[in-house]
Amino acid sequence: MHKSENFYYVEALVSRLLIDDGDFPHIQDEYYRMQAGIVGEEKLQRTLADYHFKEDAKVLYNFECINDKGFSHQIDALILTTRFLLIVEVKQISGTLFYKPAFHEFSRQTEEGILENFPNPFDQAFRHQLFLSNWLENWGIQLPVLFIVVNANIRTKLDQSLNNSPIIHLSGMPQFLEELYKKYEMVNVDLNDLANKLSALSCRLPPRRKVKVGIHRLRNGVLCEKCHFQHVMRYNRGLWVCLQCGEKSKDAIFLALHQYRILISNRITNRELRAFVGIECKAVASKLLNRLQLEQFGSGRGVYYLIPENISGQIR
Repeated sequence: MHKSENFYYVEALVSRLLIDDGDFPHIQDEYYRMQAGIVGEEKLQRTLADYHFKEDAKVLYNFECINDKGFSHQIDALILTTRFLLIVEVKQISGTLFYKPAFHEFSRQTEEGILENFPNPFDQAFRHQLFLSNWLENWGIQLPVLFIVVNANIRTKLDQSLNNSPIIHLSGMPQFLEELYKKYEMVNVDLNDLANKLSALSCRLPPRRKVKVGIHRLRNGVLCEKCHFQHVMRYNRGLWVCLQCGEKSKDAIFLALHQYRILISNRITNRELRAFVGIECKAVASKLLNRLQLEQFGSGRGVYYLIPENISGQIR
């Protein structure tokens, strides 16, 4: 599943940030929320994969782009049909949800009775609707742009204050689509062309770096993924070994370099590699760098290596 650059950044940060760091608790909370969001998006994908669309249809998941004023749009799913374009915002919020339309105030009450305000998903989706409607008008495509907020947590309760709001439980998605097919007439539109136009607008959004992190705030070492990054692995004869669980891996270094690239820099020197992964010998680090086949730049003391964007893809 496609994950945002922001998710990878927060995931790396929660794995590396020192546990006693003052920012760790809210970074961890953000990571848990993002994980829950991904679970909700996966549930949506399964639901739509099971649904039989009436005519040709395309679904674009995790649509990201930047508008002409430099502001970002991140949409969980775009459903393109010959009758409508549907923006789907997925939420995995627990508790009971409330809405005050006059104030555009969206909130939830936890099982413990705590009332919390959340960003208004209707305003978020409406903003996306205006953006896409404008582009369709520019392209001369007469397709209605709609939106729906889908709650993917089956235990969540929707208060009656949401009765007239565009929000449903995920289980109601097939029926909701059926009703849209009945309501809207077919439009002469080339869905492949529309999908290509939208894809041309899309781009990977950079991480939202809310926390500036110096390397001194991060845990060094190749961390054991099997131990949920709690323990450092040691390098011994080409293998990374976790002394806690016994896990052995040739490829654990790739995830460590992926995290280094996201949190620190896409460039790394022999000295920086040794400090970060815990190798004392310069010659051993040189052999490791040669085995990794990272692209080398500079000469003499100025030699550095480029960590490619797809470094994590080399993990077997």
